Amino acid sequence: MKLILTVICLIFFCLPVKAEVVRVSLDEAVQLTLRNNLDLQAKRKELNIANAEIKIANRLQNPQIQSNILIGQVRTGNSSQVGAMLPVETFKRGVRKKAAIAQKRVIENQIRQYEHEMKIKVMKAYFDVLYYKSVQIIMNERKSLFENMVELSKNRSKAQSGYNIELLQADIRYKKQLIELNRAKADLINAQFNLTKVINESLTEDMYDTKEPSLFSDDLTILDIKLPTYDIIEAVALKYSHSIRIADSNIEKYNQEYILSKRQRIPNIMVGGGFAWQAKYEGEGNWWPGAFVGGGFDLPVLYTFRPEIDKAKVILEKTKMDKASYENKLKLTLKQNYNNFKYSQQNMNYYKEILEESDKILKMSTERYRKGENNLINLLMVENGHQDILNEYLTAMDIYYGVYLDMMHNMGHDVLLEEEIFDED
Repeated sequence: MKLILTVICLIFFCLPVKAEVVRVSLDEAVQLTLRNNLDLQAKRKELNIANAEIKIANRLQNPQIQSNILIGQVRTGNSSQVGAMLPVETFKRGVRKKAAIAQKRVIENQIRQYEHEMKIKVMKAYFDVLYYKSVQIIMNERKSLFENMVELSKNRSKAQSGYNIELLQADIRYKKQLIELNRAKADLINAQFNLTKVINESLTEDMYDTKEPSLFSDDLTILDIKLPTYDIIEAVALKYSHSIRIADSNIEKYNQEYILSKRQRIPNIMVGGGFAWQAKYEGEGNWWPGAFVGGGFDLPVLYTFRPEIDKAKVILEKTKMDKASYENKLKLTLKQNYNNFKYSQQNMNYYKEILEESDKILKMSTERYRKGENNLINLLMVENGHQDILNEYLTAMDIYYGVYLDMMHNMGHDVLLEEEIFDED
C-alpha cells in the first residue's frame, strides 16, 4: 500500500503544473502550422498513395505458365507442351496512367486547399485570442470603475438620501463584474488552447499566445487590410480557387476514364510460345523435340461495355456542369464578400469614433458623480451605454475580419501577399 501511494505521489508531483506560454506573431503561427501540423502531415501522405496508384495503373500483365503433358498411348501421336502466355492490353494502359496522373493533380490541389484552409483557421484562432484579450481588458477597466464607484459611494455623506441603497448597488455591481472578469479570463484561456490545437504540433506542451496585447494596440497590423479592386479579386479567384483547379483536374481524369471505357471494346490479345515434344513410335527412339507458338484475343460480343461508357460520359458531363455552376456562384459570392467587407470596414471606423466620444462622456459623468452633481443611477446608465459601444466595436472588428477570411476562403489565395500573382503558369 505504501508503495502504491509513493508511486501516485511521484506521478502527481512530476506532472507539469502548466504549459509554457510561447508568444508568436501571426506569420510565425501560420508557418508553424504549415510545417508541423499533424493533420496536414497526414494529408500530405495522400501524395504517396497517388504515386503508387500511377505505378499500379501503368502495370504490365504478368505472364502465365501453361503446360499440356500427355500421358499414355496418345502421346505417340500428339505433342506435349510447356511454355508461357503473355496477356497484352491494347490501347488501355496509357489512358489508365493518364487518369491516375490527373487524380494525383486532384490530390495536389486538395492538399493546397487544405493548407489554405489551415492558414485561415490559424488566422481566425489568432484573432480570437486578440479578441478575448481585448474583452479581458474591458472587464478589468470596468472592475476598476466599479471598485472606484464603491469607494465614491462610501465617501459620500451618509445623511444624503439613498446613501445605503447606492452603496449596496455599487457593491453588487462590483461583485457581478468580478464574475464577468472570471468569464473573460476563462474565454481567453480557451482561445489560447484553441490556437494551440489548430497549430497541432507533436511532442510539445507549449501554449501559444499572440505577441500583440489586444485589438486596441497602436501597432496592430492584423486589421490593416487594403483590398484591390473587385476586378482583380475576381481574376485572382478564377485563377487560384482550389475548387476550380480541383474541378479542372477532375474533368481531365474523367475524360481519360471515358476514353478508357470506350477502349474496353478493343480486344486484348495473348501471345505465347514454348517447348514441345512428341513420343516416337515404338522402335524409333524416345521422342521428337520441337516448339510451339500461340495467340488469342477476347471478343466483346456478349457484353459490349455500354453501361460503363454511358456512366463515364454522364460523370464527365456532370463534372463540367458542376464547374460552370461553381464559377457562376463564385462570382456572386465574391461580390457579396466585397460589399460586406467595404461596409463592415466603414462600420468599424464609425464605432472607433463613437467609442472615443463615449469615453469622454464616461469620464465627465464619473467626475460629476464624484462631485455629487448626479446620482449613481445616472452614472450606471452612462457606463452601460459605454459598455454596449465597446462590445459593438469589438463585434464590428470580428465581423470585419471574418468577412475578409470568407473572401480568402473563396478566392483560394491571400490577395495581400506581395507577389506577382499573374506570373505563374
